[in-house]
Parts: sequence; structure tokens; C-alpha cells
Amino acid sequence: MADLQSAVQALLDELVESGEEVGLQAAVYVDGKLVVDCVAGWRSQARDALVADDTLFTIYSATKGVVGSAVHMLAERELIDYDRPVAEYWPEFAAGGKESITVIQALNHVAGIPQAVRVEGMATGQIWVDLDLSLAEVARLEPIFAPGSTACYHGLTIGWIAEGIARGVGRNLGELVADEIVEPLGMRDEMYLGTPVTEHDRMATPFDKPLTGEPPELDPLVLQCVPLDEPIAEILNRPHVRAAQIPAANISATARALARHYAALVGEVDGCRLVSAAHLKRVLAQRTDLPDAMFQLISAIPQETPRAGAYQLNTGKKEHHMYYGPNLEAFGHDGYGGCFGCADPAANIALGLTKTLLHSGIPARFDTLTKPKFVETVYGNL
Repeated sequence: MADLQSAVQALLDELVESGEEVGLQAAVYVDGKLVVDCVAGWRSQARDALVADDTLFTIYSATKGVVGSAVHMLAERELIDYDRPVAEYWPEFAAGGKESITVIQALNHVAGIPQAVRVEGMATGQIWVDLDLSLAEVARLEPIFAPGSTACYHGLTIGWIAEGIARGVGRNLGELVADEIVEPLGMRDEMYLGTPVTEHDRMATPFDKPLTGEPPELDPLVLQCVPLDEPIAEILNRPHVRAAQIPAANISATARALARHYAALVGEVDGCRLVSAAHLKRVLAQRTDLPDAMFQLISAIPQETPRAGAYQLNTGKKEHHMYYGPNLEAFGHDGYGGCFGCADPAANIALGLTKTLLHSGIPARFDTLTKPKFVETVYGNL
């Protein structure tokens, strides 16, 4: 696999040297073994510290894939049932006409409550760091789509719903990620949901690529669902926000930890497998192929948006957000600005990518990003 390591390193170096990227980590597991572990560039816009192999990056919505795995571990132990209402585990969630929304509807972004949580007199960042407040406000929401009828990206609410479910069986997502994923996989210093202050010195400071031209006019649905009072990257770079638990958005991790998590979904990694092959098959079978209303509005071309159990499923088309290579069995989750993790059960491989420069323009062109270049470099050199 030396050629694969060299090919990925050459890609990262080229992207940084060209100015397309500022800092990157990339990792690949094959058959449960780490075969690519590459870094390039800088941790911040200031370019005053190089990315190292243990630099922690906020992975934004790639957090959802890890949190989804924690929920699936509970389900395999029969502590929760995908087809039961969320309100059976979190009674307060039944308010506002949400009593029939099931666990799998919530995980598949068809629960009908994608809207941003807003509290009068509070900025977005203030709401996000208060986990109990966030859950209370989600419990109060009323669906804007009939549950089960429409896919619309639940950017933050999916994480708070997962937390409410976990609490209903006596757990919480912070401890689940730490005790059931991080610890068994030997990643104690490389993945956190709520990052201790003692680790902040080795965190990257991602930043948005500067916009050119006039800002786009956003559809009312986007304005309803995306908080725009504060830039997302700026919020999540604040120390007290890094230390908080925002279960859809602020895991910090290395690329190899993100890839290792996915590798342990499709096979054993040093004797550890997170869910059985039979349960993973069950999860992936609970798919929805409804076109996501949000993704159609922010993308340059129409998008296929298949999902199953908090994972995004592969379309096999590099112009799509949900592209994970040539094998349609692949699945994963992307994060704001271009980071991602994924697994391919057919090839028994897993990938992770973390980054400093966030490509977050609207309308989004996914085929021009680093992700498809990385994916195609990997598959072209296996």
C-alpha cells in the first residue's frame, strides 16, 4: 500500500501548494488496517502552525455519522426500536403533534422538524452550548412537514433527538461516544464530543473560504432551517463551544479516528467491531430515497439524497454531495465545508478527511471539491 500512501500525500501537497486548500488530514483503512495517514499544510488562516497527525479538527455534520453509530449500538442491544415513536423514550417530544414520529424517521431526516432552534434574546451560539435548553426547545417544535412525507436536512435537530432517545434509556451521547466507540477503538486522544480545554491547543481553526460577488438570495426554507445570525465556523471555534456537546455538529477528531470508526462498522479493527454485519445490513435497509428539499435549494444541480439511519448513502456520482466511490454499498457522512468519513463494505475500506479551509458556497458544486479527488485517488491506487 506504499503507492496509495504516496498518491494521497501527493494529492494533499498539490492541493495546498495550489492554494485550493490550506490544511488537510487524510486517512484510509483497508481490511481493518491503517494504510494511509497523510497531512499537509496549516492549521489556521494565519498559517502559523502546521497540521500534524494528531491535530484535532471540528468535523461539523460528519459528527452525525458517529452519533448514528452510537444509536445503532443501542438498537442492536434492543434498548431502542427503530419503529417505535421517539416519544416512548422522550415523552416531552410528543408536544406539538410529534407523538407519532418514529426513531427511524428522525434518523432519516423525515421527521418534519428541520427548522433551526431559536430563543428570543439568545444568539445561536448561546443556545447550542446549553444542551438541556436545546432539548427543551426541540421538544416544543411543531413539524413544518407532515412526518414521513418530506426529506429535509435536520441539521441540528437530529442530534438533539438522538440525545433525547439516549437519555430515555439511561445514557447520553457524550458517554456513548467516549465509552462505546472511542475507548474500544483506542482513540482516547483523537475523538471527542465535547473537547476538553486541555486539548484545545492542538485543535485546528477552520475558516470559511471568502465569498466572491454578491451573496446569493436564499429561499425562505433555507432561512428557516439555517441559523444565520452568526457564522457557523466562528461559533464552533469558540473555546466554550468546543467544550460543549452539540451532538449533530461538534465532534473534534483526526481523520484517522474518523476513518477508524467507519472501518469498525464494516469489519474488525484490532478485534473491535461496533455493530455486527447483520445489524449493519438492517440499518442500511431502512433507507429513504426522497429528494431532500434543502439540498435541492443549495445545490447547483439536482441531487439524489439517499439516507439510512443517520448515514448518507452513496449515489456513485461525483457531482452529488453523497458520493463515496464506485461501489453503491458505500455510506458515510459529510461535514460543513468538505470534511467527511465513509465506509465501503464491498471493498472493506474506510476513509476520513479533515480540513482547514471550508468550501461552503451556495450554489454548491460538489464535483469541484477535494472529496471526489481524494476518493478517486484512493480507488485508483488500491
